[in-house]
Amino acid sequence: MYFRTRIFAMSILTVSAVLAMVISLSWSRIMQVELDHLDSRLCMEAKRIPNRLEKKLEENDFPANVSILSDTELLGSRLIDDLVDKLRVSSPSQLMILVESSQHGILTKSEGADVQHIISRLNWVRADPLQPTDKNRRNALCQVAFFEHQQNQWRASLFQAPDKQSFIAVDVAATTRQLQSTLRQALIVVIPFSLLLSILGAWFIASNTIRPIKRLHKSMDRVTQKDLSHRLPEHKEDTEFKMLIDAYNTMLERLEDSFQQVSRFTADAAHELKTPLTVLRGKLEQAVLSENPSQLDLNSILDEVGHLSAITRKLLLLSQADSCSLALHLEPINMTELLDELTADMELMSDELVLHCSIERELITKGDIVLLRQLLNNLLVNVMRYSLHDKGVTIQASQNESCIEVLISNACVAMSSEVRSQLFDRFYRGEPEHSQGLSGSGLGLSLAREIARAHGGDLTLEPSVKEVVTMRLILPIVK
Repeated sequence: MYFRTRIFAMSILTVSAVLAMVISLSWSRIMQVELDHLDSRLCMEAKRIPNRLEKKLEENDFPANVSILSDTELLGSRLIDDLVDKLRVSSPSQLMILVESSQHGILTKSEGADVQHIISRLNWVRADPLQPTDKNRRNALCQVAFFEHQQNQWRASLFQAPDKQSFIAVDVAATTRQLQSTLRQALIVVIPFSLLLSILGAWFIASNTIRPIKRLHKSMDRVTQKDLSHRLPEHKEDTEFKMLIDAYNTMLERLEDSFQQVSRFTADAAHELKTPLTVLRGKLEQAVLSENPSQLDLNSILDEVGHLSAITRKLLLLSQADSCSLALHLEPINMTELLDELTADMELMSDELVLHCSIERELITKGDIVLLRQLLNNLLVNVMRYSLHDKGVTIQASQNESCIEVLISNACVAMSSEVRSQLFDRFYRGEPEHSQGLSGSGLGLSLAREIARAHGGDLTLEPSVKEVVTMRLILPIVK
């Protein structure tokens, strides 16, 4: 599915859901307001009817305790017609009426239902004090109730005064039928119009959302493997897309750095391997052309093979580290004993070296003894080659919380910040005037750092003055 289609569909569904919710909530609110108005009208009519009937009795001068109006007469009267009109019902059968007074008894009531029984079982939910027309009458109340009769919902009001009471109930469905019809007619117009607007709005939203993505796509098409220097523009984009562009540009920078590093690594590896291979080829050709093969310098050939083997092994370890497949054979290692052994070898190799050691006892961790020995040996060999022996070398080892920290510091020829930033680059051996006459492949520090990281630690160059190099090795304590 296209992204545009998905956004369009989600917009339509969202608008439709909101429209349905609005209609539902609006209908509920309208019904509640209509029922409240119906209660008020019922109370008003329940209060008005006894007065009208009493007035009619007085005008016709009937004796007391005589029911003047029968149910048939009432249904045909203007009174019931007036109620049907005011209460918005379609027929008198949707009304229940009971009016009685202490003077005349039951004035009128509906047939077909036991109204008095219905009144007796109703749970009246509200009783509002009213002010009757005759100010001499006090304590007039109007109560309302909601009940079910013959599977229909009814709303009722009961007006009570000291000398009379009247009951009016109306079928709620009759009062709401007109509202439903009105709402249905409105929805016939509103829903298609709303759907049309939602479709246009969803299409507009989808198009505007896709537009910056298309711009990004066009810019990304210009990025190729041979040209990783192109960066996506950030101007006039929304914040979310700026974040995406920043992430993409950062990824391009890392890719460009990686490609450049791989290219340099490939070229440097070819150059480093070319030298011993050239020497070996020359020696072998010399032996083949020589009349006396016994004069072959086997020692020099063996040295070149050893150099070639060392470079190959380091390249293999770096390749494994890059692919996160460097196999570690973990075992308990006493770092104190390992450092003591290697520093003792350093003192034997140089009489001029001034060594200051501060190594805590019983520094125990788990690691690969072969790789950790190579790590420390690479660091110490680097110190032997490039340090000023008479200035001294400081080696400190201690336990810092949950890790072992080894700090190696030595004096050297002044080193610029540019050189320091490249010390861990592969095949980098510093400035030519500083490394002239010194052997090495430039892989030692890079391999040492990869070994430290493979053990969950790190090897970093600490800030210092130009004449001092300080390496900090951190190894976690694995129990």
